[in-house]
Amino acid sequence: MRTVRVIRGALRTFGLLVLAAAVAGIVSGGCGGGGNDTKVVLLGIDGMDWSIADPLIAEGKLPNIARVIEDGTRADLRTIEPLIKSPMIWATIATGKGPRKHGISDFVEGSEEAPLFNSFGWRARPIWDILGGEGRRVCVLNWMVTWPAREANGYWISDRVAFSPEDGFAKIESVTYPEDLVERLAPLRQPTSRTSDDEIAPFLNGDDWRESNAPDIRGGVESFRSTYAIDESIRNIALHLLDTENDLDFFAVYLNGLDISCHRYWGQMDPESLGNQLSEESIETFGDLIPRYYEHVDVFVGEVLDRIDDETTLIICSDHGFRGPHYSEHGLRFGIWMHGPIGVLAAKGPGIRSEGEVGEASVFDITPTLLTLYGLPVARDMDGFVLDGLIDDDRMEAAPVRYIDTYEVDSKFTGDLSPGSIESAVDEEIKERLRSLGYIE
Repeated sequence: MRTVRVIRGALRTFGLLVLAAAVAGIVSGGCGGGGNDTKVVLLGIDGMDWSIADPLIAEGKLPNIARVIEDGTRADLRTIEPLIKSPMIWATIATGKGPRKHGISDFVEGSEEAPLFNSFGWRARPIWDILGGEGRRVCVLNWMVTWPAREANGYWISDRVAFSPEDGFAKIESVTYPEDLVERLAPLRQPTSRTSDDEIAPFLNGDDWRESNAPDIRGGVESFRSTYAIDESIRNIALHLLDTENDLDFFAVYLNGLDISCHRYWGQMDPESLGNQLSEESIETFGDLIPRYYEHVDVFVGEVLDRIDDETTLIICSDHGFRGPHYSEHGLRFGIWMHGPIGVLAAKGPGIRSEGEVGEASVFDITPTLLTLYGLPVARDMDGFVLDGLIDDDRMEAAPVRYIDTYEVDSKFTGDLSPGSIESAVDEEIKERLRSLGYIE
């Protein structure tokens, strides 16, 4: 009888342990509810707009984005209005908070002579830092306002990584964390000086541009060559890391070539938007560049899909949509006035509802939704909400939304170091590019 009692006691103890483990699994996001086995790739594509993408999808020209939508779901993603400025929006996407909380309100801190905002201006923890603090291995690549690179549980690759010394740029410090990672990534950069006419030819019409000396053609070609090279650098690095780093739980990548292309070549795609002020040669050369760049982005989406397994969730989002130059009482307005209020959101993979109705979605909601996918609580000081229409019922039932007051306790993101206290060797080059796009004057 004593043996029976011992066995019964052991079974009872074992049962309690199993129950405790099951409860712990649910709380931490196990049983399909997120947790340590959750993996997410977040692709940020600046300026992507359904009004341009949808006709291309219907024509079969964006098969990989179509595949994401068919296997998962899509939604409109409302941006921050009325001043639709990309740095503050991408910081909002990464924190779930508005600019008054996260600290990034513009490209520069004040007038055009003021320094560019940098990573020491953040006053809120981005999602990759929150996940890293919870033990997840993370990588962020080229996200806006991420230079200098900060410490991370994995890799922090700043938005200065694509500036190649081969193009004459001086050495920049703190491009990556760890610091020596930049040496590993250097061969993956695509210098503008080594980007051939043949590489950019698929985006342009005809061949006359190769020999043209017309300022609008020459300037347009060289501008696009630079845009293409920067995005290729980020693409090369992203694919290399997806090929070689198998232990990443979260990977965020940002591309801005589509946004720049829309700013520079919208008038050639839609000449009436500029009152037919452009030359016929310019309209002919660059008229199809924007839809072709959408196709180029779609190829990258396909390359990512080929490298992730069925256990990895892919989320695609943009910071805003796009439209032609804005007519006002002050005349044609460019820069941020060309940004539309509705961007894109598409997702597929574990935890994502198939063909669901997401409902109202905004750039504030990405981080709260990501935290829920990982089985982590949402902070009450975040301004966004969980997109429960994006997450499938099994995931929501296994790991219901939980809350904590804040993730900012003992945070290193305090915004207490003025952007002017640290500048990179390419800040003036970046400002000149922003001026050419009408972002600063």
